[in-house]
Amino acid sequence: MTESTPGQGINASQLQALSAPLVITQQLEFPANRKRMALLSGYMKVTELQPGMRLRLANVQDHYGLTSRAELPAGIKIALVIDGLARIRYGHECVELGPGGPSSGLVAVLPSKTQFQRQGKPGSREQTLTLTLTPQWLARHGFEHLLMSADGIAPALWQWQPSSHLQEQAANLFCSETDHDGPFYQMAFTGFALSFASEALGHITAEKEPSFVTLPGNAGIPDAQLTRLMNLIDSGQARRATQAELARELGMSLSNLQRRFRASFGEALGHYLRRHYLDAAREALIRERISVEAAADLAGYTSATNFATAFRREFGVAPSDCRSPVTNPAKKE
Repeated sequence: MTESTPGQGINASQLQALSAPLVITQQLEFPANRKRMALLSGYMKVTELQPGMRLRLANVQDHYGLTSRAELPAGIKIALVIDGLARIRYGHECVELGPGGPSSGLVAVLPSKTQFQRQGKPGSREQTLTLTLTPQWLARHGFEHLLMSADGIAPALWQWQPSSHLQEQAANLFCSETDHDGPFYQMAFTGFALSFASEALGHITAEKEPSFVTLPGNAGIPDAQLTRLMNLIDSGQARRATQAELARELGMSLSNLQRRFRASFGEALGHYLRRHYLDAAREALIRERISVEAAADLAGYTSATNFATAFRREFGVAPSDCRSPVTNPAKKE
């Protein structure tokens, strides 16, 4: 079993180590200056429950809109999104999963190596369970025909709504009051995986033909102007600019920029900028122990008082508390 430590966040190296048993190759896309910082908060674990059967649990928040690209080996992937909305691509097919999407569950039959992409959104939260079944596991349990029934080498996708009992089992695995290292949790983890596989494989056997709601053909394709905007923000070049100035720099109207940003990232540009710079100021307070006045300037505030008010509203503590070695900045007063 490989897992992250709750409360410490997950950086790029840790995420690649957690994903290593599940992928052939992987590439992560995120701001270059965040390489050693936590890209995700929360925790993640990957457990091999039987030879060739691995269950991945993710209870995370995406800080920077992480994009993950990978080459997956042949086999079957079964995904269930309990909370949040996941935008994923297998080969050329892009789908959304989650309580707010067409369905919460997906079965992906991969008869050969397949390109995979997951596109995150800054600030989005996710509770996801993904079960991987290798060709060897499928053959050992009499399901090898499921891989051979796929059309050629292209992946075949089935979206389905898991039963209420299975969703209840899944939700219990995320319960914060449960001892996640205890024997009863491990039994529940294994029991869920077997029920998960049974229900999902039974669904695609009964349905026979793949069925899913695909997103538009350009879904998930990066917006060049928004990519440039994010580079300006991450490099610090946008720190003193107004939204109108950023729009002119990108060659578009302010209303168009705001509309496209919300459509792509699910939040207002102003909210994202405010949180981004407050987060940068918080990091500097903790790691570099800069003054509150310097942190206010870093966040783009001319008044330290206004900065402190916004900081407390965002993080639940005063900026000065983050400079104290005995205070946990994540703990609310």
